[in-house]
Amino acid sequence: MDGEFTQQNEEHHTVSPQVHILDEHFYIPELQTQRRVWLYLPADYETSDKHYPVIYMQDGQNLFDQYTASYQEWGVDEMMDGLFQDHSCIIVAVDHGEENRISEYNPYTTEHGEGRGDAYVTFLVNTLKPFIDGEYRTQTDAKCTAIAGSSLGGLIAMYAALRHPEVFGNAGIFSPAFWIAKEIYAFALEQSNLTNSRFYFVCGDSESDDMVGDMQGMAEIVQEKVAAPEQVNLQIIPGAGHNEQQWHDDFPAFYEWLGF
Repeated sequence: MDGEFTQQNEEHHTVSPQVHILDEHFYIPELQTQRRVWLYLPADYETSDKHYPVIYMQDGQNLFDQYTASYQEWGVDEMMDGLFQDHSCIIVAVDHGEENRISEYNPYTTEHGEGRGDAYVTFLVNTLKPFIDGEYRTQTDAKCTAIAGSSLGGLIAMYAALRHPEVFGNAGIFSPAFWIAKEIYAFALEQSNLTNSRFYFVCGDSESDDMVGDMQGMAEIVQEKVAAPEQVNLQIIPGAGHNEQQWHDDFPAFYEWLGF
């Protein structure tokens, strides 16, 4: 599978059999809206009694199915089916809110609109994760729970990991849109309970002028707050741009780093 990422016919569904729609209209009381939620279950889920780690991911439209993807899909399901079948996990992915994406993925109110990211993260912590843990065989502790996303999804994943390290012990921060929410640096500096947290940062050096520096700045802050240097992994990919192809290519190294 690795390296076989190709543009699919936009009318052709490309989801793995392991991908299910948890709910087309999962209610989000914290935002008073509904959203489609995707679920990836390991191939042996129905035939074993194992409990699995969980990754919570953003922009669910773009992860599994070319039919729903804005541009290209990440192909997360095919990578999990192929590269990681022997040490898989559950992946829960929430669709973004279309025209509300900036608002829901930004914890801070800016010229781009009201920041509703705190309410979105509260939904993940207080509503979605308890539901998943109650309905599926999960490893519920923070060290077995990750949150990940790209661009604005990377911003809200970072915020969630800072806000709730007792829930999300691992974070995959792909090409984070820190530029839209500079307040997050001060928020990170205030945190005193990140000793056990782990952060994986990755971006390309052909994105925006500020992307590499912004990401390095955040990595430096959290590096001072964790217990060991290896808890923060920083990757800058030569020639990579801000797109799903990059995030597809970056996902296997992130998953290996998780150690699930």
